[in-house]
Amino acid sequence: MARTAWTLIGLSLLAACGGKKVKNAGPIVGWHAEEGWPGACYYPPNFDTMGAGDRKLARQKTLEAMTSQWRGERDDGVSFPADQVENLETVLLGEPDLIETVAVDNLERCKGAMVSGGQTISWGKWLRDEPDRLTAGQCKYRPMDYQLFDYLDITRGWQIPAKVCQGDKVEIKASTMDQYQLSPRGPWINADGDKDTPTLGTKLPCHFKGCYKGMLIMRFTGDSGAQQIYPVGIDHVFTAPEHGTIEVQINDDTWFDNKYRVVGTIEHHTSIEYHGQ
Repeated sequence: MARTAWTLIGLSLLAACGGKKVKNAGPIVGWHAEEGWPGACYYPPNFDTMGAGDRKLARQKTLEAMTSQWRGERDDGVSFPADQVENLETVLLGEPDLIETVAVDNLERCKGAMVSGGQTISWGKWLRDEPDRLTAGQCKYRPMDYQLFDYLDITRGWQIPAKVCQGDKVEIKASTMDQYQLSPRGPWINADGDKDTPTLGTKLPCHFKGCYKGMLIMRFTGDSGAQQIYPVGIDHVFTAPEHGTIEVQINDDTWFDNKYRVVGTIEHHTSIEYHGQ
């Protein structure tokens, strides 16, 4: 009797399903829309189940799908500013592994928009802010792994700016043979400055121990806004404490009477080099 009862239950279920066997639905992958949605959302695959080659292709396909919707190419009412789409796409192209987590977040934003009848304000804010969130703490500048060469203008302040990343080690060098004068009767000096005129306690930019009038000095301005000034002289190796900008000038605050030495028809010009270490 028990076996007959189970047989009858099985036949009843089979009839209810139209005589077809019922299979468990697998995870949704690709474009999919629930009933009542004004558009579809892209469901990313399970990247963890893929080999390296397939995973790379799946990331590319997923990024292409997401950006097509962000750009308004699916005619579903979704469209975001082109520059914001490009900003996020650029980050993801540079770090493709981030596509996997962004795709999951994007799906949730998309579903929220579709459930609300196509309201994309929250989704758009997420897309706008995502690049900064993904790159928080990262240096946005090219690492100082190159050499920069220029000439020092002794008639103006901070100059020759260069971006550096935290931890970059930069050697700053000035030529020794080129001389200049800070006043008509002053001594001829090079980038080491006037060793007879220390500037400790003065109002000059470099005014602590080791600073001299007219010497080459450096200013570091971090992305946080913090500034530090260092005596350079002929040669100085600097390690950036954070991402920021380095600049140089001579340790002076008046510029009108500064002049380079002229020998015959040749005028001196102090050369400046930045060497990434």
